[in-house]
Amino acid sequence: MSRQAIILGVAGALLIAACSGAAATKVPTVAPSVAPVASAAAMEVMAKGELKPVDGSATGAAEIVVLPGGAYEVILDQFSIGSTDHTNVVLVSNKAVTRTEDVDKTKLLDLGPIKGASGMQTYAIPAAMAAGVMDGYHSVVIWDTTMAHAIAAASLR
Repeated sequence: MSRQAIILGVAGALLIAACSGAAATKVPTVAPSVAPVASAAAMEVMAKGELKPVDGSATGAAEIVVLPGGAYEVILDQFSIGSTDHTNVVLVSNKAVTRTEDVDKTKLLDLGPIKGASGMQTYAIPAAMAAGVMDGYHSVVIWDTTMAHAIAAASLR
């Protein structure tokens, strides 16, 4: 009998046994041994702060993080705001923003419009600005672009 015929005969017998409800022989299995893979470098929080009301209201935490590849982002966590109309995330050089008048409007680093009224959100910091972001910017501000005022701000520490 040829090898192919034997293989087909065994496969057929197993199929018949499975279909007829006969007990199949249990083949022992061994869990493969997998070595843990070293994880890539983790995201690192460079600075963080809580949003405080300025000329409006928004809540949550703001962080500047550096990603494993070296890119920087602002993360808003547990973020909430009543309206996203004409509202952007900006970085400013002030160590604290308690009034809109504190902000030098010519030195805003605008990261773009708010992505949603609530939840975690990320905003990329332009690569050209990333190298000096920790030296030049100390607060995340939720900025009303129409009225040119700070809704809320987080001093980063």
